Amino acid sequence: MTNRPVQHRIASIAVAGVRREWNLQGHAVDEIHEDYGEDLMVQVCFEGRLDPARVWVQVKGTQKDCSGPLPAVKVKARQVLRWARTADLVVVVLWSVNENRGWFTLPQDQFDHVELRDGSDDAVTRLRFSREFAFNQDAVIKLAWAARIEHANRAIVYARSCLAEAVEMGLEENKSFYRGVLASLDFDFGVSIKAVNPKGGFTEDFPLLVWDHLKVQDFEDLDMATSKAMITAFFEVISKNCAGNGAPLPLVKELCAVFHPLLFDEGMMRVLEEARKIDPRRTGDAKS
Repeated sequence: MTNRPVQHRIASIAVAGVRREWNLQGHAVDEIHEDYGEDLMVQVCFEGRLDPARVWVQVKGTQKDCSGPLPAVKVKARQVLRWARTADLVVVVLWSVNENRGWFTLPQDQFDHVELRDGSDDAVTRLRFSREFAFNQDAVIKLAWAARIEHANRAIVYARSCLAEAVEMGLEENKSFYRGVLASLDFDFGVSIKAVNPKGGFTEDFPLLVWDHLKVQDFEDLDMATSKAMITAFFEVISKNCAGNGAPLPLVKELCAVFHPLLFDEGMMRVLEEARKIDPRRTGDAKS
């Protein structure tokens, strides 16, 4: 059995290795010395600025042979349930101190919440790791984006709910406030995914991407067709510019609702009119 000083050394080496990977991407990392179940708190940074999104990291160092099947990690079920219910992204990293590399897993994706809740306080479960999920610079980029996307979705859903409540209750000051919150959240996220310019309006490529998806539809109802095309375009641009991540549907629908009217400015309408002349079958003008 490994003695305590050796365990401490292994843990320290592993935490330092994982922290380095986050630091190399410019994220702010604090080490947590209290034994609450996490070793690192990562404040995500985006283009040199602190982002509201955070990531909690539990590091499990090992000296075991990792050339074959990766060792599983024992964790209390109640700990996993707490991770699964937190608003922030939680990542568990298995770090081989011999090989100076690691693998990660997202514990909230592995277990049934009801089973975790119904287990005893002493119940233990196992976290399993796959070689497909190496913890390296690509993983750090993807995880940071995953945290940013999830945070944006939660913030937007909450603000939209508060706005609906203010509308129902006729609270004019609250309506104005939450409309402002939504406008700010939508605009900042639109800029971060490179669909919107920092100074306003769409980026050069985004309307063309919407048009690519629009022109393959039968759009007699132009408003509905452009909405569908825009939602598809948002999913595509998020995957392309956010390290291959997907996005929750509520977030994408919100972006579409806010930015859809911009598609009908004079410039975009000219594009549609030109397309109508080139291929009237795509616009509903031609009757079969």
